[in-house]
Amino acid sequence: MHKKPATKRNRTRLRAWAFSAWLALLAWAGLPSAEAAPPRAVEVHLYGGDVSKGAPLASWYRSIGITDVWLYPLQGAFPQDQLPETQQSVGDLETGGTLDSYRKNRIRYWWFERPVPDYFYVTTKRADSPKSNLWDSREETNAHWAKVCNKIASIYPQVRRSGFSGIVYDTESYYSYQGDEKGTSKPWVWGGHDDQYGPGGNYYRRGLQLGRAIHAVWPEAKLVMAYAFGYQGEVWWYRGVKDGGVDLFIGPEHTYGAGPPELGSQYYQSWWQGKTLKETCDWKRTQFPYILDNQHVMAGVFPIDFGAKKPNYRAKYFREQLALAATADSRGPIAVWIWPQGPFTPKSWREVEYVRGETADDYLRVLRDYSQAFSAAHPK
Repeated sequence: MHKKPATKRNRTRLRAWAFSAWLALLAWAGLPSAEAAPPRAVEVHLYGGDVSKGAPLASWYRSIGITDVWLYPLQGAFPQDQLPETQQSVGDLETGGTLDSYRKNRIRYWWFERPVPDYFYVTTKRADSPKSNLWDSREETNAHWAKVCNKIASIYPQVRRSGFSGIVYDTESYYSYQGDEKGTSKPWVWGGHDDQYGPGGNYYRRGLQLGRAIHAVWPEAKLVMAYAFGYQGEVWWYRGVKDGGVDLFIGPEHTYGAGPPELGSQYYQSWWQGKTLKETCDWKRTQFPYILDNQHVMAGVFPIDFGAKKPNYRAKYFREQLALAATADSRGPIAVWIWPQGPFTPKSWREVEYVRGETADDYLRVLRDYSQAFSAAHPK
C-alpha cells in the first residue's frame, strides 16, 4: 500500500511537533554545558500560564524548567480588566482538569489578580465627586473595601483548598497613571495622596484591612506584589498587608535586564543602573525595609520578548542572572519570574530571531542547569 504524500499543512504540523519534542528533549536530556549545575536551584515562575481545559501546555512547561505558574484571568476578589466571560472560578479550573494537569506535572500554581488595585481605583472614581478616591475615608469607600474583603472571605478558602501555592497581585498602574509621578495635578493610584502616607494614613489602613481579611481565611497565605516600583503609596499599602498577617513577597521588574546593553538601550536589556540581579534585590529591600531577606523577593527576568520575537540580552547574561539567583545570596536562592511579553509556547520559541551564534538551545540550557524543576528540591 502506497503512503499518501504529506500535505503542506501536515508538514507544517510535523515540523511544529518536532520542534516541541526537541525543546522537551533538550530540557530533559541534561546536555552538558560550560558550567556545572549549582548546589542550589532556583524557582522559575511564569507570569501567566495555560488556563484552558486540561492545561495541555503543563507538561511542556515542566520539561523546560517552569516550576510555578501565575494563573489568570480569574474571578477574584478585586475588580479586574479582563473580559468577564474569560474569568474563571476555582470550580471552572477544577472541573476543566486544568489544576489536575498542573498537579500531575508537579507544577505549583498561584491565584493571580490584575491589575490590583489600579483598576479598582479607576472604576470607583465618581465624575460628580472628582476628589473622591480609593484612599479616602468616605462611607462609600469603606463599602468598596468591605466588598473586596467579603469576596476574599468567600473565594480564598476555595483557592486554598484547591492547592494554590499563594496569591499574586499585579500592582502596576496601567490606567490611573497619566505622567504626573507626584500626582500633584493628576492623582493616581500610588501618588497625589500624600496626606495618606504613613502608619496613620489610609494606604496603610486599607492594606491592614486587606491583610487581615486574607489571614482570617488563609493564615499561611503567601502574597506576591508584582512590579514593586517603590512609590510611597505602594510602600505603605504593602506594609499594611504584611502587618495584617500575610507572608509578603515583592516581585520587582527592575531585575528584568542583564549584562551590558548589547542588544538595545531599554532598561530591561541590561543590568539596572549597573546593578546585578542580587544587588538590585538588595536595593529593592531598601525601598521596602520590612522585606527582610531576598528569599522574599521574586526577581523578574525578561530574556526574550516573545511579542517582538527577539531576545533582550544574550543567553550568557541570562545564565549570569540565574547563576546569581542561585548562589549570590548566602541565605539561599532567589526565586525568579519570567515576563514573556507575548505567547509562551513551543511555537513562540521557534519564531524568535536569535542573535547570530545563539539559538533557543542556549537559553534552555540555562533553565536546565539552574531550575529547581530538575533538582531533588522540587516536589515529586
